[in-house]
Amino acid sequence: MSHVDQTVTNDAVIPVVSSTVFDSSPNSRLALGVLAIDGVAVPGLEAEYLAHFHLRRRVYVDQTGQLSEKDLLPDGTDRDADDSRSITFCVLENHPDGIRVVGVSRLIVRGEPRPGDSLHGTPLPVEEFCRDAFADGPLPWNAVEVSRVIARHQKAAVQDTIQWYLFALMLAYVTNHGLGRAFAIIEPWLERRLRSIITIDRIGDVRFIEHYLDYNVPIEIDVASSTATVTGRTSDLVEHLLESEPSLVFVGRIPSARTSAA
Repeated sequence: MSHVDQTVTNDAVIPVVSSTVFDSSPNSRLALGVLAIDGVAVPGLEAEYLAHFHLRRRVYVDQTGQLSEKDLLPDGTDRDADDSRSITFCVLENHPDGIRVVGVSRLIVRGEPRPGDSLHGTPLPVEEFCRDAFADGPLPWNAVEVSRVIARHQKAAVQDTIQWYLFALMLAYVTNHGLGRAFAIIEPWLERRLRSIITIDRIGDVRFIEHYLDYNVPIEIDVASSTATVTGRTSDLVEHLLESEPSLVFVGRIPSARTSAA
């Protein structure tokens, strides 16, 4: 069963990467946007994409135990087949220690059938692990699953903001690219947390999923309502993301003391 190792701090799991992301906006605090498409980094963000795998491993293996060492590839990452059909997002922080990867998430797109697939294509993980929730048949190609959502920061308020930004990114992408219904498999405690952030509906019972080493519940995200909620909290951020894609969006300002020192 998964656990949280209190000795593994958020500071310890956040990777620092050599990056030029903030060269064009040196006084900005955060940069957010698309990091990779179908397992291929956005040009210029290759190092950041590799670092995002380090964050995933440190959180899911070292800090929470949601994945085990046997789930890792020889290179030590938790990369899986779903990365090749996912849009990966990031939140990067302009920090005194360097550029830090403090938030990541991915949208798994069900996609059209590939060679060797059945006529219905490759199911999303939620369809595989929670088949009872989809008795009416397979989902369409443009259904998505929210996955690998991580926000880490020493300051709880900043971490909460990073999580909001990740959902703003994903919702904006769904809207921008005509994607459809959105699902997720999450722990019951996270379900309670998400109800204060976005609009979700439970679509099945809580069950133990061996792959995640924990009890989880399948949910569907109300994209329209959730977008309205996130827009209300983050002002015009969703619209800004829609207009700026594929470029990163810069938000916030670094502390004035650092600006003066520079």
